[in-house]
Amino acid sequence: MTASDSITAESLRAIPLFQGFNATDATQILDVAEVVTFEPGRLILQQGDSSRDLWVLLEGTCEVSRRIEPGKADSKRMVLAMLESPGHFGDMSFFSPSPHSADVKAVTAVKLLRITHSDYRDLIAEGVQAAYKLAYNVTESLVRRLRRMDDWVAELAAST
Repeated sequence: MTASDSITAESLRAIPLFQGFNATDATQILDVAEVVTFEPGRLILQQGDSSRDLWVLLEGTCEVSRRIEPGKADSKRMVLAMLESPGHFGDMSFFSPSPHSADVKAVTAVKLLRITHSDYRDLIAEGVQAAYKLAYNVTESLVRRLRRMDDWVAELAAST
């Protein structure tokens, strides 16, 4: 289902990842985005696999977890985060082709907005300003995540 069939430009602009977007920017993103649903328990991204999609959680809850020993399918898992709307994931692989660093699984029924890298690349090639605004907002989000990780590592180091 195309995104413009189920989400409006105004509601997209209310999502922090799309802050600073005007109505035209939002429409340009919705024109290439797709709304996808997953039932509870379904794996959306698998650690070690590769894909280039950016996912925005519109409804529901997802668990982000990582195998302690990536080479072992039965390895102990560590839950890294529980994501709720309006969270997003897949951003690292979206901008840099590399295997996923974690699994993302639907905990509840979820409704997601998916933007493929190939569609995003087309927006860049066309000089669509919304693509650049999205890259800026994802960068800000990654910086916030990195700062949280820095704090966590410092706390961990201080406790040992």
